[in-house]
Amino acid sequence: MPSDRILIVGTGAFGLAAGKELALRGFRVILVDPTGPTPHAQASSRDVSKIVRSEYWDDADYTDMAEESIDRWLQLNAEWGQIYHHVGVALLAPAMTAASYESKSFAMAQARGKPVERLDADDIRTRFPMFRPGAFNQGYFNPRGGFVEALHALERLRDDLTRLGAEWHLGRTVTALATARGACHGVTLDDGSRIRADRVVVAAGAWTGALLPEMEGHARPTGQPILHLAVPDRARYAPPDFCVVMPDIENTGQYILPLHPREQVVKVGLHSTGLALDPVHSDRVVEARIIDLIRKHLDRVAPELAQAPIVDSRICFYYDTQDYHFWIDRHPDIRNVTVACGGSGHAFKFTPLLGEIIADAVEGIPHRYAAKFQWREPMAPEDAYKGERLQLNGT
Repeated sequence: MPSDRILIVGTGAFGLAAGKELALRGFRVILVDPTGPTPHAQASSRDVSKIVRSEYWDDADYTDMAEESIDRWLQLNAEWGQIYHHVGVALLAPAMTAASYESKSFAMAQARGKPVERLDADDIRTRFPMFRPGAFNQGYFNPRGGFVEALHALERLRDDLTRLGAEWHLGRTVTALATARGACHGVTLDDGSRIRADRVVVAAGAWTGALLPEMEGHARPTGQPILHLAVPDRARYAPPDFCVVMPDIENTGQYILPLHPREQVVKVGLHSTGLALDPVHSDRVVEARIIDLIRKHLDRVAPELAQAPIVDSRICFYYDTQDYHFWIDRHPDIRNVTVACGGSGHAFKFTPLLGEIIADAVEGIPHRYAAKFQWREPMAPEDAYKGERLQLNGT
């Protein structure tokens, strides 16, 4: 019923987007998070910028979702002020083989009639003079994409929720769900107190396993390194001259985001198999060996970036599902709990759409993408966590 109290554990993209949508539907929304007013510094949602791209190799569902999300980001710009920057995305490679990530994505873009532009070595040298000549001989540019100021987007969602009357419990840690007879009646906090609720949404990202141990067979936290660089010539890395760049990401895992309009840094990260870290107990420092690895990769293609001073570094915690698809569904054994997690390093771009998908799961309303993210059986170990990601552990 719309009068139900719905408690959401976690205030990242999943939790805040779901909270806003549920509040708009008339529910009384309660949000709990151990930090605040924004997520933990190592949470995947919290960073200065996130890539928004519009095609997903040969996956039609994600491509459709991305297109719809971009339209909604543009609408949110009108509502919130510009936090999404529609500057385009370039995928570059030494060569685009038929089976490569770049070729599959380009084919999908062409099939959907997107205004993509194929790039050759001369085009790349002209557009991106900071890259070593010959490092990339093929690629393409899609103007349909860019980046969003992630932290500011979360702040806008928080402000919207406050205006909608949400109840906040920040700086408080949920230690357990309060369950009895197959139902959840709220949560228990680390001080022993309880918050009662009619329904609960667990949107705790990489910390989900601490509350729902049964998820450990389906997903795992991985630490992903991110660097913020102070480039010597900011204009060279600022839009419109510089866009989001994915430089041979299939083989290097690297991505580069343009100069941030507020923070004045260039973000470089690794989208990889990640480091086997525990978000609760592990150190959250980017080790020197990982910084050296990133610099080594950069030096091969962009020596100017490889030498740029590091303003900030952080570990971003992904919560990877075995198939890298999100996990949004009602719990099979606790009837009034919905689990919304498994961002797997690519969910933030869908924030304007995630709230609708999660809220429909809470209400039991069919959604066109529900089957892709429903509760599923564990995969065989030899099939799990397979994909086009750089192997980072042990490097």
